Amino acid sequence: MSEKEKKEIAEMVETAKHLATHDPQAFMIAKSNMDILKIRADMDKQEKEPA
Repeated sequence: MSEKEKKEIAEMVETAKHLATHDPQAFMIAKSNMDILKIRADMDKQEKEPA
């Protein structure tokens, strides 16, 4: 994962923290997006690991 991607994820986490306290519905959408990113990161990691 590139540094740019890590920074974007960190920003999304901060946004999700803010939304969780101010708009629970928006938080659920943000959480879904973070779940998708985690799955992608896990897949990228698996592709890079030797079999």
